[in-house]
Amino acid sequence: MRHPGGPTVDEPEDPDVAKSLTAQLDIATDLVTAYSLVTDESYVNDVATATGGTDVTVSVTPTHGGGADVVSSRTLPADVPSYAKAMIGETISLTETRTFGPAAADGSRDGTITVAFAGAPVVITGTLRLSAGGGGTLVAVEMTIKAAVPFVGGKIEQLCADQIEAALRQEEKIANSRV
Repeated sequence: MRHPGGPTVDEPEDPDVAKSLTAQLDIATDLVTAYSLVTDESYVNDVATATGGTDVTVSVTPTHGGGADVVSSRTLPADVPSYAKAMIGETISLTETRTFGPAAADGSRDGTITVAFAGAPVVITGTLRLSAGGGGTLVAVEMTIKAAVPFVGGKIEQLCADQIEAALRQEEKIANSRV
């Protein structure tokens, strides 16, 4: 906002506004094989490592009804601008949890995703859906990214969205190299 005769002033961001992200991964295989892949500890470890993760740990726990909880923790280099690095340091530790429900009659699966960052005021939540389409399996991802940081929260949310999109593209490549 420009004040008459004065400098441009950034207005505080609305604390209730968050960044939405929608993405789709195409995996060139059937639903059963795709689900087996995304719930395979080795695959999840490879994805975490390929996206820059170190100190990676992965656990896959089957749930009642044929679903699974996939939890991966890792440390990433803080490849962020200086305004963000001052808040989070040189590395970012995160835990990603994907929870898949049982298969529906058509084989599709719905799930949730959360990403928790140690020491960073960022929360990521969303949904996942595996369904048949495009001659294989489509993984629809919808996320909400919220950075509770005055004045620069929107910039941090956009930075997170850009990095998540790049990580999802990398995951799609790895998935298709394995089927």
